[in-house]
Amino acid sequence: MGDDQMKQLSPPSGIDISDDELVSISVRDLNRQLKLRGLSREEIVRMKQRRRTLKNRGYAASCRIKRIEQKDDLETDKVHMHMDLEKMAEDNDRMKQDVNSLIAKCEALKKFAQLKKIPLPPELQTIQ
Repeated sequence: MGDDQMKQLSPPSGIDISDDELVSISVRDLNRQLKLRGLSREEIVRMKQRRRTLKNRGYAASCRIKRIEQKDDLETDKVHMHMDLEKMAEDNDRMKQDVNSLIAKCEALKKFAQLKKIPLPPELQTIQ
């Protein structure tokens, strides 16, 4: 909102309600305060418009903060997921090496059994 618009919404002279008080006071109390001060209808409308503007600013600020916090949380989750993915890939590579090593040992034992003419059970003959 521009300076001209805020000047239009600024409290009329003689009204000593701060912006913080204007935002925090209940509507019922604000109406009572404005009536007790004998403000004109136009002045009351301006004060209510100012209150609404200030409240909207507060809502927008809290939304910005919440959005930034959510983004930070998501970035942290993303980093953790990448780390987990890398660890799983390393574990997968290690397991593949272990399986290949076991297959090589099995093949060596099968060759040894064949050389020594040791009969193998049928279920061991098909393992590769």
